[in-house]
Amino acid sequence: MSKNLSQRASLQLFLWGLLLIPSAFVADSILDAVLFGDGSVREQLFSPSYHELAVRALFSVFILAAIYLGMHYLANTAQRESSLQQSNRDLGLVRQDFEEFNEDILRQLRNTSAGLSTSVELLKAQCGHNLDEKTEFFMENICNTSNKLNEQLEICLALSELPLGEPRRARVKLDTLALDVAEELKNKQPDRQVEFKIQPWMTAWCDQIMFRQVIYNLFSNAMDFIPPSRQGQIELGMFHRNSQKVFFVRNNGTGFSEAQAKRLFDAFRDNPQDSALPTNTTRLAGARRIIHRHGGQIWAEGIQDASGTIFFTYDNA
Repeated sequence: MSKNLSQRASLQLFLWGLLLIPSAFVADSILDAVLFGDGSVREQLFSPSYHELAVRALFSVFILAAIYLGMHYLANTAQRESSLQQSNRDLGLVRQDFEEFNEDILRQLRNTSAGLSTSVELLKAQCGHNLDEKTEFFMENICNTSNKLNEQLEICLALSELPLGEPRRARVKLDTLALDVAEELKNKQPDRQVEFKIQPWMTAWCDQIMFRQVIYNLFSNAMDFIPPSRQGQIELGMFHRNSQKVFFVRNNGTGFSEAQAKRLFDAFRDNPQDSALPTNTTRLAGARRIIHRHGGQIWAEGIQDASGTIFFTYDNA
């Protein structure tokens, strides 16, 4: 189909070029008569010399060739663009199918793992008093492994629900967005004494829905670091590093070590030293994915038992 379209476009352009030949003939006749004084316009139009006819014929051929080559290039460009758009649509369908398949298989695995955990628990309750110490140890390991598998599948499902696709960028007022998120968290946890400090006049060229998720995740993670008995303080601010905007979310919680900071964004972290960190690992992992989708970076800096800060940037292109 695209080849036929290219052929039709080329034919139409060729016909347009033929229509331009009389105009080119008349224009050349007027130029010869007016500018070069080579006879009158009437003589140039109706009784030109062989030399003048040859020049005008070459000029007409040149016009036809230039028009044909230019429009043929445009037709090929349109054909490539159409093919590229079709490829993008095909890739979008493949990605959608893959995402749906991934989510379906995760749900099936979660259900199967939950059934396995239930069966092991029932078996343990039924035969627990008849098991020797070694068998009971093995049974306990099976239960723990099954529960761990359930947790990992829940994390995978949570990450699969993150907003996907190319960010729809617009000029977003992050301070207004953050105030809305802070109000939502206060309503969800009215018993928490947390003060939000949000720097005014912060804007970003980003996807509003995705960046709202980032702020929500970072604020929720900061609240998890603050003990319920402490007067909490969460600050969202921004500064410039060279020509780049760097945003940060700081809290006065329990903080974390430099080694923990490197594992903070791992969704499947499993280290005995991380027991003091928030158990919800999908928040920072999800924030990292969204920031990377915007071409930015995200990292953490903290002081043990004092405070913690999450920094992030984005590509302003």
